[in-house]
Amino acid sequence: MIDKRYYFYSFSIILSVLAIIFYFVFPLNIGIDLRGGQLVEIETKYKDLKNIPGEVITSNNSIIIKSNQINKDQILSEIKKYDPNAQIIRYEEISPSLSRELVRKSFWVIILVLLSISIYVSIVFSEKSGLIKSWLLGLIVLLTLFHDILVSFGAYIFLSHFLKFELSIAIIVAFLLIAGFSVHDTIVVFDRLRENVKIKGVLNKEIFENSIKQTLTRSINTSLTAILAILPLAFLIEILKPLVITLIIGFIFGTYSSICLATPLAYDLLRKINRAS
Repeated sequence: MIDKRYYFYSFSIILSVLAIIFYFVFPLNIGIDLRGGQLVEIETKYKDLKNIPGEVITSNNSIIIKSNQINKDQILSEIKKYDPNAQIIRYEEISPSLSRELVRKSFWVIILVLLSISIYVSIVFSEKSGLIKSWLLGLIVLLTLFHDILVSFGAYIFLSHFLKFELSIAIIVAFLLIAGFSVHDTIVVFDRLRENVKIKGVLNKEIFENSIKQTLTRSINTSLTAILAILPLAFLIEILKPLVITLIIGFIFGTYSSICLATPLAYDLLRKINRAS
């Protein structure tokens, strides 16, 4: 892994650049909880809807209408002309001011979570071997977490363009879960690295390679277990498909970054700093 680290660095840079490009190329389909508006879901088998403002999503037994302005009673009356049994089963309304507040708070929550996790890692490793710089491990965790969220977000944008997913509060929560899952794997590797350095008293390539090998199977098995646990939900519950797919993408990149990015970065940066000191 260490010998191939420059390939991994290049791959991650390419993924990060693509994520930024996707953000500007593919327009995001923002949910009403983040942009404001109204949503009404009507249980009906009638699907031939015309002249209805907004976005219309149909399923086997219902239709969902999203718009800035919806007269739900008028729409229901029109549908009842063709389907007397039609009824409203869900109605949501969020004001634009509330949605802007949610967007602002979501942004700051993600930033604070990333910083808090990095500080926590620095504290956890602060009293360990002198060869391991705790603040540097915290910085590496921050970089890899930012990488995981950015790349996962780029993959989500790309898929949502074709699968018509919405960006909602639930997806933002998914990115926070990805951050927590990713840092778990990274801490496991760093903890093994710390123990190996403590035993050997040196900081060389073999130490890093052994630390990766000793935790590789555990990291992969943990990710596969999590993915297999949530994968059926994407097929059984349609509304959860965007959330599940986002989590699966994030778990994959989180495992990748813990093994292929975090440890090689620690190898390069720790050796440079120890030489300088």
